[in-house]
Amino acid sequence: MNPSAFQEEEFRRILDDYSQHMHVQVQRYNLPKYGLDPEDILQDVKIRLWKLICANRRILSPPAYIKKIVSSAVIDQLRKRRRDDNLYHHEKQRRISEQGFPYCWEAVKKKSFEDVVGKAVDRLISSRRQVVKLYLLDLNIPEISSYLNWSRDKTRNLLYRGLADLKEYLKAMEDEHEDRS
Repeated sequence: MNPSAFQEEEFRRILDDYSQHMHVQVQRYNLPKYGLDPEDILQDVKIRLWKLICANRRILSPPAYIKKIVSSAVIDQLRKRRRDDNLYHHEKQRRISEQGFPYCWEAVKKKSFEDVVGKAVDRLISSRRQVVKLYLLDLNIPEISSYLNWSRDKTRNLLYRGLADLKEYLKAMEDEHEDRS
């Protein structure tokens, strides 16, 4: 499609006369917020204008038409972005599923281990339970004693006794589990 001199002149006239209007229309959408480049939208608008002029169609109200094609270009870019994001998400999920389930099984094992330890900790007497729970949250003896306002010796004794009781409870729970199997 060879454009005529008249079509080129018409295109340049519209760009010169309505360039500011195009920029205002594009800026009102705050495109960087959506990860879109305003220059891409402006380029798309210019291409649409050019195609319309090359098709020998008259633009009766350039400001209204520019507003319409800016809106259409923004919507098209947002849809394209959403499609691309969905495709990326789908591809990511597919790759994760292809890797197998070792992560999932590890998470399940960890969760069931935490449940078993939690049940065993709940069986401890109150003072030992407090110290052991804080210890399992990665607090050390000085931090636990400071938190509970107890002496370090009391905290240490309760912790060691609580861990010993916890070990016994876990062994008993393991034996019960083996007996059921």
